[in-house]
Amino acid sequence: MSSGSNLLVGAAVIAALAISWMIHERGQITCPPDKACIRYMAWGNPEQMNVERGLTDRFEKENPTIQVDLVSVPGANYLQKETLMLATKTAPDVLRVDHYNFPKLVEDGYFADLTPYASRDPSYRAADFWPSAMAENTYQGRLYGLNVLFGGEVLYYNKTLFKSAGLTDPFILAKKGEWTWEQFRKDAIAMTRFGSDGEPITFGTLNPGMPSITAVLRGFGADWLNARHTDSALDDPRAAAALQFVADLVWKDHAAPNPAQSANNAFAFETGKVGMYFDWMGMTPRFRNLIKEFDWDVCTLPTDTKGENYIVKGNQLVVSASSPNKEAGWKFVRFMTGVEAETLLGDDLRREFPTRQAVAESPRFVTCTKTPYQVSAFVDCVKTGRILPIDDRWAEWTQDYNSDIDDLMAGRNRSAKAVLQKVVKDVDRTLHEPPGY
Repeated sequence: MSSGSNLLVGAAVIAALAISWMIHERGQITCPPDKACIRYMAWGNPEQMNVERGLTDRFEKENPTIQVDLVSVPGANYLQKETLMLATKTAPDVLRVDHYNFPKLVEDGYFADLTPYASRDPSYRAADFWPSAMAENTYQGRLYGLNVLFGGEVLYYNKTLFKSAGLTDPFILAKKGEWTWEQFRKDAIAMTRFGSDGEPITFGTLNPGMPSITAVLRGFGADWLNARHTDSALDDPRAAAALQFVADLVWKDHAAPNPAQSANNAFAFETGKVGMYFDWMGMTPRFRNLIKEFDWDVCTLPTDTKGENYIVKGNQLVVSASSPNKEAGWKFVRFMTGVEAETLLGDDLRREFPTRQAVAESPRFVTCTKTPYQVSAFVDCVKTGRILPIDDRWAEWTQDYNSDIDDLMAGRNRSAKAVLQKVVKDVDRTLHEPPGY
């Protein structure tokens, strides 16, 4: 069979699968003649999806001429299914899209340009939202989505381990401007303990992976790409210093578990065996449910640059370019990013950081009656944080980076400078080639 025939067969299979999914998802649902019916697809744990079902019900009550059918897809299969349905023009009207994939999918023409809908919506004001959230919503100056599940990365820390090691609380240090990467390293070492048999009992930190390591990279004054995203910027000696710092936490300081020690989540943060852990606000509900044996809270990441190394990221609600009900889709997107939804998901559940500045700075949000109490850390990260360099080539060049950097993080090559020489070469080659997902 020729390659052309293979492509035709592949396209037929894809179309058949997409149609099958469509039939399965729509089931026996029929659209009343007096309503605009839209489908909304998202991923999330049962708690998240139950909240979104409740919000969908509220939206329908406020908009009786619109019916919304919620489609829940497991996160592990979401990108594959989403891409397939978009490519075959069988996608739901509204989708939640991970921002890692957003620029590429916009470039491929899969999302409706929402700029005209926003311009004629009197209740829409871009100034209501954090600038960093809005920066992720646009592509080449046009609006293609509105941010949800947004926030800045913070440091979850084990207050009990800090106290038992006689260390100053990092939240206090951060408020005094003394929470630096060097202090982070010293504290990580101080909280690490090994038994008489040489086996680890506690580690001071879990090492940041991608994209968390961006905060370290920027904290040392470096970054991933040049300003135009045409070449790697990792040939900067400060990049080598940053990545050497991270690798040394494992192989020199022994303050973070190596890959073998990390197996089976033996040293997950919720076990109480780890002092510090990088993650987003969305981990809060999980830790509230699981952690009962030690005290914990959050603080900002270490910084030597007035917070300019803090990173923010969200996901977008978009309207499919093939949707026949784009106006109804826009109304639903606006509702799901409105004050009511953000108050529930941000203030009450701590599932996301509000994209609306007024909600994030309200007394209801910044006052908390259960852990984490230090909510100002989330606000500080977003106020000064910067978005990640996610572009339409992100999946390609980060694959190069992750593949090459594994030698350093696994301890096969202990020199960050040497490893980065190959990273730079491979990333530059990818960026100079035509796009190829």
